[in-house]
Amino acid sequence: MNQITYIAYILISILIVIYVGNVCYKNGKVYILSYFPNDINFGNGINKLLRIAYYLLNIGLAIWTLNSIKNIKNIVTAILEISQRLSFILLIIATLHFINIYTVYIIHKHLKNQ
Repeated sequence: MNQITYIAYILISILIVIYVGNVCYKNGKVYILSYFPNDINFGNGINKLLRIAYYLLNIGLAIWTLNSIKNIKNIVTAILEISQRLSFILLIIATLHFINIYTVYIIHKHLKNQ
């Protein structure tokens, strides 16, 4: 039962991370380019870099947390374990999104003052 839980957790985590990453990338492009209207390549580069870092960190975190999954004896335990881990990943995603928005704002503010 543990292997099925591992596979389900990793697949769901990766799907969520990729979906949210693509949505943030597409919608974030407008946000980032509004900060860097004179340098579109720089804005696109930042947006791509944020997406790659986001993927690596969140997928890595999902895989890293596998070592602490409890022994799964039934489907209820599997669902509870997957739900608990996915909620942790979603919390990390929300935190990283806020940090990314704030970082882009700080970069913009710094470049504007120069």
